[in-house]
Order: sequence, then C-alpha cells, then structure tokens
Amino acid sequence: MSKFKTSKFRNTQAKAAKKELSYIGLSVPNLNSSSDHVAASGSFFACNATTGTGGSLSVIRLDDYTKKDASMPLLNAHSGFVSDFQFSPFDDNLLSTGSDDCTVKFWRIPDGGLSESLSTPLVSISLERKLEALRWHPAAHNVLATASSNAVKIWDVESGKERFAQSGHGDSVTSVSWRETGQVLVSACKDKKLRILDPRSSSVVAECSGHGGVKEPRVLWLGDEDYVVSTGFSASRERELCLRDIRNFDTVVQRSSLGSSTGIVLPFYDADTGILLLVGKGDCTVNFLEFDSKKSKLSDGNGYSSALPQKGACLVPKRALNIDQCEVARLLQLQQNAVQPIGYYVPRKSYMDFADDLYPETLGTKAAMTADEWCDGANDKVERVSLQPENKTSASAAASRSANAKSSSGTRTDSDEVEIIQLKAFTGVRSSKVRHWQGITQPKSTWIDGLKPVCTSIPGDSDGLSVSHKRALVPLAGVGGHLTVVQLDKPCRLKTTETTSIPYLETGCAIQDFCFDPFDDSRVYIAGEDGKVNIFKVPAGGLTSTIVQPEASLRGHYEKVNILLPHPTAAGVLATASFDLSVKIWDIPNESEKIVLEGHTEQVFGMAWSSDGNLLATMCKDRKLRIYDPRSSTSPIETGCGPSGSRGGRIAWVGTTHLIVSGFDKTSQRLISLYDRKDMSKPINTIRMDVSPSILVIRYDEDRQMLYYHGKGDSTLCALEVSLTESPFLFSTTFFKGNGLQQAISFQPFNLCSVKDVEIASVLRLSSTGSLEPVKLKIPRTRSEFFQDDLFPPAKVTWESSLSGADWFSGKNVAPKTINLQPAGMTPLSEAPVIVATRKKYESFNPKEKTDEEKKEELLTAMVSKMTEPDEPLPQDEMEGVEDEEWD
Repeated sequence: MSKFKTSKFRNTQAKAAKKELSYIGLSVPNLNSSSDHVAASGSFFACNATTGTGGSLSVIRLDDYTKKDASMPLLNAHSGFVSDFQFSPFDDNLLSTGSDDCTVKFWRIPDGGLSESLSTPLVSISLERKLEALRWHPAAHNVLATASSNAVKIWDVESGKERFAQSGHGDSVTSVSWRETGQVLVSACKDKKLRILDPRSSSVVAECSGHGGVKEPRVLWLGDEDYVVSTGFSASRERELCLRDIRNFDTVVQRSSLGSSTGIVLPFYDADTGILLLVGKGDCTVNFLEFDSKKSKLSDGNGYSSALPQKGACLVPKRALNIDQCEVARLLQLQQNAVQPIGYYVPRKSYMDFADDLYPETLGTKAAMTADEWCDGANDKVERVSLQPENKTSASAAASRSANAKSSSGTRTDSDEVEIIQLKAFTGVRSSKVRHWQGITQPKSTWIDGLKPVCTSIPGDSDGLSVSHKRALVPLAGVGGHLTVVQLDKPCRLKTTETTSIPYLETGCAIQDFCFDPFDDSRVYIAGEDGKVNIFKVPAGGLTSTIVQPEASLRGHYEKVNILLPHPTAAGVLATASFDLSVKIWDIPNESEKIVLEGHTEQVFGMAWSSDGNLLATMCKDRKLRIYDPRSSTSPIETGCGPSGSRGGRIAWVGTTHLIVSGFDKTSQRLISLYDRKDMSKPINTIRMDVSPSILVIRYDEDRQMLYYHGKGDSTLCALEVSLTESPFLFSTTFFKGNGLQQAISFQPFNLCSVKDVEIASVLRLSSTGSLEPVKLKIPRTRSEFFQDDLFPPAKVTWESSLSGADWFSGKNVAPKTINLQPAGMTPLSEAPVIVATRKKYESFNPKEKTDEEKKEELLTAMVSKMTEPDEPLPQDEMEGVEDEEWD
C-alpha cells in the first residue's frame, strides 16, 4: 500500500461560466473596505451597487442571467456605504446588512427576487460606531455577531436585542469567524492580534500576535477543525497566509508568501472538501489550496486566472452546485460590471452515478437551536443532509453491484440488460501546442547561493539581471554601484567574511541599467546616474578581484541613462535612453554616437529592436508609442497611443507587424496590450492583470509564439500564447510558481536548451534571498522519443552577429543565421509512423468500417424484422402438466 495519500481534489479544474450564464450589466462602485462585497444563498446573491451614498445592493436570483441595466430594482438599505452583508444559513431569503451609518438591518427578499426597489427592513439595530463585519451563527437561528470599533457583539435578531458583548480589543476589529459548532469565534484586529472569544462568557480563550503589517487582516475558522487561517501583510508589506493550531495558538504551523500586491486577500473554505480559495482584491488570480488536518498542512492546487481583476468574491452554498458534473465548489467573482461564476470541477470517467466520495453529507438548512436555547448554553449541531439526487445511485453502490455481478457470473449473456448512454456531442476547443508548459526548478546542487546583499533599489526600467551562456550579472548593494559577474559553470555557495567579499565591477555611482554584449560576454555595459555608459572587460576566468577602471566610457547624455539595448544582429551597436529625453545609437568600437532620435517629450520607459534590427520601437511616459527607422530618419515613422498609466512599462515586437506593450492604467492596474502597426491608435486586445507596483517585464519567444511576463517581487512566471490569426489574439496558459519571491528573471540563449527533453527555455531566477536558481521550461509530450519539429523550427543564431556595426550604419542588412535543432538520430514527429487506433477490449471486430448511415439502416432493419416475427409459444406452454387426479 502506498504511503502517500491520494487527493480526490488534486486535479480539480476551475472553469468560468460562459457569458450567457454570467451576471452582466451590473453597476459596481469603487470599493475600499475589507469585506467580501458579494454574498450568496441557495437562491440569491447580492453585491454592492453604485448609488450616490453607496448604501444600495443589487439582489439577483442565481438562475437569472438576463443582462441588467440602470433601471433594475435595488435594495436601498442604508444612508451610508454598505460595509458588509450576509444571507442567513437557514433562510435563503433573509439578508443582513451593515453600514457606515452605524446600523444593521434585516431584509426579506421575495421568492421571485426584487420586482421593485425595497427600502423597508424587517428589523433595524443601532450601533455606536460604523460596522466592520457581521456573521450569522452557524447553528442557532436568528443569532448574529457584529464587529464595530473595538467590540464584538452578539444579537438576537428576532427581538433586536443585544445578548452578549466582548470589548477590550486594542483597535478596530476587522474580521470575525465562527467555529462550525458555534461555541466560539475568532477575531482579527488592527492591533495586530488574533483572539479566540467565548461570547457567552465574555472571555478571551486565547490570544496571539497576528500579521506585522498595518493593513486589515482577515481570519477564517476551518470548519470544525482545531485550525484557523489568517491573511494579512508582513512588516515588509508582503502578503502572507498563516495556518494556526488553536491548541498552540502562539505558533504558526505554516506560513506562505502571497506576493507583494497591495490588495487584501479574502479566504474562503469548504469544510466538506477541505478546499481553501484565496482571492486577492485587484488580482486576476484565485489560489487553490487543500487542507489536510492529519498533516496540519495546506497544499497548492490548480489556480485560476481571469482576464479582469476582482473586487470581491463569495462561495455559493453546496446545494446550489451542479452535482451531475461533479462541481465541488463555485465562486462568485465580483468584477467591474459583472459577477462571474467560477465552477471547480473534478474530472471523472463517468458522470452517470452520484460521486459520494466527493460529496459527503453537508450541513442542512434547519437550525439546531433557537436563539434562546443557544444563549442559555445549548451546543447542538446542525443535522447533516445528503446531496444525492433521487434519480441517481451512488458510485460506491454501483461499484459494489458491479463487483458482485462479476463474481456471480463470469460472462454476459444475450438476455442481460445493457444501458444505452447517449454521449454529448463534442463541440471542439481551440488547439494549443504550448498551453500546458511546465517550469521545473533544478536541484540545489546547480544553484549559486550567497549573493548577498542583493541590490533591491535598481530602477524598474532595468530588468535587474543579465545572463549569457556562462555568466550572469547580479547587482549588489553598496555605495558606488557594485555589479558582480557570476560564472554559471561553477555552482556553489559563495562565502563572505569580514576580510573577504564577492569581487565586483564598480562604477562610482548608482547603477541604472546593465547588460552583456550579446556576442561577447566578456564585455559588460553599465549605465549610471552620471550620464555615462561604462564598458568593462571581464577576464577569461571570471572576476578574481574588484575592477574599478572601465575599458571605455560613452559620454554624450547630460542626464542619467536609464536603458541600454544592444543591437540584435550588428556587433558593436548600442541604443541608450536617458532622462535628457534623447535616444542615442552608438558605435562601440569608435566610442562615438552615430544617431540621435528625437520626438520624446518625457522619460522613455522601454525600447525594443525588431528581430531583423531595422526598426526601433519606444514607449514613453507621455503615453505614446513610437517606431523609428534610425538609419533613414531621426523622427518617428509611426506613432500610437500607449497605456494611460505613468508608472513604467515594457515593449516588444511580434514579428515586424505587431507590438506588445506592458504597463498600467490610470488606477495602477497592470495590463498587457497588443497593437497592430496598421492602426496604433488603440490596441486590438488588452488583458488586465492585478494591481501591483512592480512593472511587468516581458519577453517574446518568436518560434513558439509565447509571451513570458513577470514582475519584481512576484513569485510567478506567466505566459500568454500569441496568435495573430485567431481573435482575441492573446490566450492564457499555465504559470510557474517559484520558491519564494523573485528579484529578477532572465532567459539564457536558446542553444542551452535540451531539445531531446522538449525544453523550450532555460531561465535563471534571482531570488530576494540572493540565490540564482536555474529553471527549465518544458512542454509535456506523449511521443517525446521523436524530434518535436512543430515546436522547434530552425532557430536564429542570436549569440553570433550577422554583420559589423560599420556595415549596419552604412545601410546593409544581413539576416541572422539559422540552425537546425534536430538532434542526430531523432526522427521528426511529422515523419513518425501514425498510431493506428486499436479497438476496445469488448468491441467486435469488423474489417470494414461502416458509415453512420449504414449503421442506422442496419439497426432499423433488425428492429423491424424482430417486430414482424410470429409469436412463438412460451417454454411452459410445451411442458406436460400434472393430471388433476394427481393432486388428490
């Protein structure tokens, strides 16, 4: 028996509902509180709606997918912003709302939904301060907990009376969560403390230090387990998730970093399956984790990524799920003008039987106690109910029946009943060769560790890391601009003492950008804030001591240089951008500027040469994209409109006809846009990411048509598939999540990839802890013994120059050389023998495949002949009976 536990939900797949099954046309305001902003019952969902005061909600039936507009009826609940709301777990139509106007109100939603706006509540409760959070009791009817200022209060909703109060928190309580039994609850407070409260005794059962950041934390009790999770920010402003055992509350069982985005993380837990979903406000991703109480561990699963950022979310009750398709959870994702249902499905071979292993008995809708009974000390549990439909048998029962049938009869006779299953027609999906790429971190024996202290103040216009075949440039912290050169063929842990340090190149001023010469990695270009570009020569064996004297310096800019960009085909040609608003193209051997490009009115954020080296594209803070033909004109030949934000970005070519740009919008939301040179006034597609201060660094792989992107302080490397012939042109793929946060990522030359192992890229990842981690990007293939010629066309030799700088400046154009990547002895996949489909084990052999029409005709003929056969006597009619006298 295997010692490893098999998870039923490891392969759970998240699928967004189609547009016709989503809730669109909603008017969602700007939301700045820490609540979920959307709540659901088994029949309805509610979300914040745009009004003058923010005191209204949209309440919609779950089965109402009609497009909404400004005339839709609203729940006009409060005179101030609705800060939190939740449906009763025992009444789908009962909704509680709390607001900044210091009131909590309760509403009865009609069965058919709102046909007209509603403004009269059933009950209203007044608070001393504005409401922060509210939660219904999970076992007692009409009991509600509220958090307002530094107090948590328990209310009897039916009478509108306060029953218990727990004050004494050091600051405002931002989040509360009941244990499933309803005996105790846990609270999170701005005083950076987590507390377990027994409300009926008005006592604090346990208390511990929470997250070190100042933003609002969230806390969640994991069902009836002895564990709680909390999300918040560390003292260094990084988002984190903490798992705690209440039996040892001071100790964190597991701590996970969630990146450096600024949005609050909302946790949602399904106690029946152990699934924990993490939704970051402003993000486009939903993290999927699975909790194992026996191992006290949270394990990562398949995350979900959407095209639009999320403002809030909630889980739909289990009884509203699609049991027939093995939907184990459904998240309602609140977006700018819509609510997007995201279903989590467990793939199964057959959906005919009820998957009882996925759906244990869940909490029912009948309360275990009244409010008075709970207040008097009762602790009854809610009765659990089965989700099994009446017309389905459980999978375990079907399996047992099948096993019994096999044991009782080894063969099947003609009289056995055979169930005919009508399969759903296959409608087809988009085919992709690269969608399921994988990132594999190499063993630690291949790492270079101990690169401390890594400089974290390199400007965002720089990639922060440069690599060649055998070397890497890593910036180190220190006065005077320190840049070390690492030999990649010597993995080790670098050791420094008080008398010894890592050798480096010193420029004498703060470093703005740096890179290798693409055709000679012994030459290093370093841009400083003094306006110079220093050129250093690295010894053949690498650095053995600090070098302070450059081989040459390029002088021409009168303000700091922020971008260096070597030419992709011509040796000794370098483009530079400076804060003096100029872009210069240099002849390195002669140390002279040859071309000065004009037209920029503000700082240049990014530059990119076309793959043939003829054109140069720039992205500027003035929100303009410009394309230059430097050898024919110093003015732009084409101009377009870039992203509306002003926080930086990157630009890359897709062939010679399209441009890809990363940047920000006016709300600091990261985005990636694709432009067609035929009309650069607006992008042909834009994908919006999360809200984060770090600039998205992009790299386009022309052969595989993939766009990689990542950000400083992120933990992931993501990719989009680019197809210029298929709308919407940019398609999501999987992503790679590294060990901790990354400082920078850089791609090595392609000839270092193992084509035999279907490697599509070799990456070096610089972590924030000072380690260089090699990562191999691969694509899983079933017939990897063949050369995958669909993935590996002849590759351009980017590590060798095609012409000299003098030839390029004189107007010559020489295409880069290409090489055939096919290893010796490997047959191309396109020439591999076709796999002949074999028939299934119990399928009868027919040497001539029949058409569908022939099969229909044969079936009809057999049915008609069967119906026209004369009646035959039954077997008992031919038997001899017993004489009447024999009965006596």
